[in-house]
Amino acid sequence: MNLESRKISLINWISSLQEASIIDKMEAIQKENADWWDSVSNEDKHAIEEGLEQLDKGEFLTRAQVRSKVKEKYNF
Repeated sequence: MNLESRKISLINWISSLQEASIIDKMEAIQKENADWWDSVSNEDKHAIEEGLEQLDKGEFLTRAQVRSKVKEKYNF
């Protein structure tokens, strides 16, 4: 049986299901395979893209620089 035939067979089987527990399991599998990017808010996507652009331009601080700034700000 080729892939298309298998998918059609599964679609037919799914459409006849009456057990909510099986559908719940299938939805869980679907969510596991979802792209994490789709669940990120537009605001967070914008912030991530902005951060990546800054990295591409070399606009970033090293870990040591961040630690130094935190020590200065909070008098550690």
